[in-house]
Amino acid sequence: MIVITDSNIIFSALINPIGNEANILKSKGNTQFIAPDFLLEEIKEHWKYIEKFSILNKVQLKNEFKTLKDKLKVVSIDEIPRKTLMEAYEVVKDIDENDTYFVAMHLFEKHKIWTGHIHLIKGLLKKGYDICVTTEELKKFLYKKD
Repeated sequence: MIVITDSNIIFSALINPIGNEANILKSKGNTQFIAPDFLLEEIKEHWKYIEKFSILNKVQLKNEFKTLKDKLKVVSIDEIPRKTLMEAYEVVKDIDENDTYFVAMHLFEKHKIWTGHIHLIKGLLKKGYDICVTTEELKKFLYKKD
């Protein structure tokens, strides 16, 4: 399974490195995590917030970020056709414009978006886009018994 990983998942994993998001990202399962390079910009933009609320000190936090980043396949937004970016923007402009690149990746790659952003999930569902997976859903998928 491949999932497009939203920024809020990485925020959560950095703030609580023993929480569900961090554990899923660091699991040795067959799930591949991809994200647009825009995610790195968002992390940088919100780094002070992450530092403030993380249970880790600054050195540990930087190491944790490196560990999580190594689990992600970061895709340049330049690889997504402009037409797809514009379509994604039209879909999310009245929900949350910051999610344009994640929705564009879905439209281009056809993988679900792993997000904790309930407003995004509900807004997309209202428009007929069942394209998200929550942490709880992903956890059930990853840990279901054979």
